[in-house]
Amino acid sequence: MEKIQLVLVDDELSSRNTIKKYLEENDIYEIIADFKNGKTALDWLRKNSVDILLCDMQMPEMNGVELMRNVHIINEYLPVIAISGFDDFNFVRGSLVNGAANYLLKHELTKEYLLHVLDQVREQYRIVPKGKKVYRKRGFCIREEISFQADYIRKLTEENKIEFCCSNVCCIAISPDYKIRKDIHPLEYKQDISKAVIDIISQILGENYPYIIYMTKEYHLYILISFEKEKSMLLMMNSISNIAARLQRLAIRMLDTTLSVVCGEVHANLDGAMQEINKIRILLHDKFYLGENRIVYTTVTNPVVYSGQILEDTCWEQLEFEFANHMPAYIDTIGEMLDIMERGQVYKKYAHQCCVQIIQLMKKYGYLEESDTDQQFQKMDQFEVFGQYRSLILEILHRQTQDLRQQERKQYSANITKALIYIQENYTADISLEKCAEIVGCSYTSLSKEFKKETGLRFVEYLNQQRVNKAKSLLIRNDISMKEIVEQSGFRNYNYFFKVFKEMVGMTPSAFAAKK
Repeated sequence: MEKIQLVLVDDELSSRNTIKKYLEENDIYEIIADFKNGKTALDWLRKNSVDILLCDMQMPEMNGVELMRNVHIINEYLPVIAISGFDDFNFVRGSLVNGAANYLLKHELTKEYLLHVLDQVREQYRIVPKGKKVYRKRGFCIREEISFQADYIRKLTEENKIEFCCSNVCCIAISPDYKIRKDIHPLEYKQDISKAVIDIISQILGENYPYIIYMTKEYHLYILISFEKEKSMLLMMNSISNIAARLQRLAIRMLDTTLSVVCGEVHANLDGAMQEINKIRILLHDKFYLGENRIVYTTVTNPVVYSGQILEDTCWEQLEFEFANHMPAYIDTIGEMLDIMERGQVYKKYAHQCCVQIIQLMKKYGYLEESDTDQQFQKMDQFEVFGQYRSLILEILHRQTQDLRQQERKQYSANITKALIYIQENYTADISLEKCAEIVGCSYTSLSKEFKKETGLRFVEYLNQQRVNKAKSLLIRNDISMKEIVEQSGFRNYNYFFKVFKEMVGMTPSAFAAKK
């Protein structure tokens, strides 16, 4: 009789002997090779095939995580069971993120525990001796949307290919809150995390309830759970809450990843659960505004109402004017644009387009290198939450501000650098030379002399220059009154604003607005 073939890698002889003893005369599994170090095992695996690899995480020369990475280059579909000498979740987390199918803890190892984990992996990967066809009886995973249909699931159930009951069915949807780092491939990372979440689901549900998993192309997971034997609706709803909470806790503990979870209602039959999936899908994608690391319920949560609101052309004209004239006010303008999009809850596609356009303008006016621009676009392609767009853009703006501050420090003395920063950050407020001198820490007479000497402008001239520049950018907009422009640019008196503006620009504010 053919058996499922295992390879065991562990530097501890006693550990290898224990596992081999547990599997002696087993009708399903056999260890065909064992090794005491990862390098020797890797050489053997390059030349031979095996069904499951059992691998210790803490070994000299090549540890388990490194061995797994190399093994998955040779055979990306080979299931690996990680073995840890103690409850070290850094190693366990590392193994799961790198594609381990499951894990064993040595201090808890028994024959029953070992066989239970092997059976889970066998079912998950549908492993059987050559020449036989099998479906995973429990926890069957569907990967094509066309197969995630009530009729197809019923057919598999009736043919006894999967273990599932089509009554008392609930759907739970999971969207891992992916944190894509620049040193890893996004799709591989998402695939590894989603597979690890499936393993956690298997641990939680185990033999308690039959379930089916559907993995989408975005690596979101939809779990159909059957509470076939339960009669109490309260008990079933409590079970759903407990399952969702445990999923979140274990994902943080074992994968260092948070989850966004949507819990549906319990339906008397499969058709009812499938009909609710569209609402669940909408709520899952609503994390774009609702945020990450949340558990929401279809019974009490309304979908986000998206709007077709768009940013006015004058907003873009204002931003481009500020970029072209190197006005720090572009930071406030971008912040305002992000606020408008978030408050208006614009469609994700439109928000993405706007943020791409902002990055493109930064590149056009020399605020970003082309290579850096491409890198930002790659990051944005993976975003699922509006806050990620905001954080990315604000991080770039912060970096640019720091670069500007650095240039000012090289060009000006410490006191004048402080004064310039103070003016740039507070020109819309009621500030004066005396207040600035107090902030800088010197007398206003010495500051006045130093300021004129280093910048070529008197303090009030530089302050008015900042205010007029702000007014010029606001005049491009047709949705702001002249009174608001005067106030927002820091002037306290319209007549004074009119006089200063005409002196500096050579035309009245109204003429400038008409010209632009």
